[in-house]
Amino acid sequence: MCLSACDHSAQEKFKQSYAIQVTDAKGDLVQLKQPAQRIVCLFEASLDNLYMLGAGQRVIAIPGKVYSSSSLYQAYSILDARIKEKKLATPSQSDSASSLESIISLKPDLVVMYANQPDSITLLRSMKIPVYAAQSENLAQTLKELQDLGTLTGQQQRASHLIQFIQHELAVIQKTTDVDFPIKKTVYYAWSGGRIFSSSGRDSMPNSMITLAGAENIIQAAIDQPNVNPENLIEWNPDAILLWNSDAKLIYQQPELQGLKAVKQQQVFNLTPSFFYNPHTPKILLAANQLHHWLYRQNDAASHAKQDQYRILNMFYGTQHGQQLAQLTEVP
Repeated sequence: MCLSACDHSAQEKFKQSYAIQVTDAKGDLVQLKQPAQRIVCLFEASLDNLYMLGAGQRVIAIPGKVYSSSSLYQAYSILDARIKEKKLATPSQSDSASSLESIISLKPDLVVMYANQPDSITLLRSMKIPVYAAQSENLAQTLKELQDLGTLTGQQQRASHLIQFIQHELAVIQKTTDVDFPIKKTVYYAWSGGRIFSSSGRDSMPNSMITLAGAENIIQAAIDQPNVNPENLIEWNPDAILLWNSDAKLIYQQPELQGLKAVKQQQVFNLTPSFFYNPHTPKILLAANQLHHWLYRQNDAASHAKQDQYRILNMFYGTQHGQQLAQLTEVP
């Protein structure tokens, strides 16, 4: 009896010694004694969150693709002079490959990485390095991870404020659509890199983005990444086609797609630069807002979308950085 009671008491005392506790995407408990000050962040969506939270200057290492992607480098250079000067270490070249030796040598008090690296996460934790595994596969998870990172950095109030803002803005879009446009428009989503016949089904972030914009994904299947053929697309005949960082000419120049109403009515849209519309970050709001304007506010879509974009970016990154970032966007 005494041993059991003593063990329980010791466990409770151990937990209480960690003032900060959150549960990551894999359900593992992440504990810190104080807000993180030396953060190795190797998942780009989480890196974005840290800058929104005002904790970007505590980051000491970033994903390699921030330097290799011109869109990411240009945007993050505005947010952090160290990135512009390429002074931050890059222990990973992709979300699924990291140099553990490089990470350990940086002596971080928190590592944030993609949840698909269980072996690396386990090894780092065995060396008493706290690791937060992130995933951002749906809106609820994205908002939770924003709140968790706020907790881990002592920025809980900022995180809560951002989440309330995002939820309010999305609710306004839904209410406006339901009242003014009871018949929802249908959208076909095509992948980046010209893969116009690779799409996303109901169980995907692009589907969430389309739904949040007040529209309906033309793909009925739940599968995340279905491949379709021109005959399917012609049969479905969506109201609009949404591209990700691809040229609309890829659609307009396809002879077999000339009969689509989306083509005839010039309803092919491209979300670019990709940094601004990443659906795995809180900027899914920017993507949903932009798509909503394209679909339902065609007469004044450009001007109203630009106004909303300024307002949202200012909320996410502060007025100065928000305005600088907005200058990089190209809203048709």
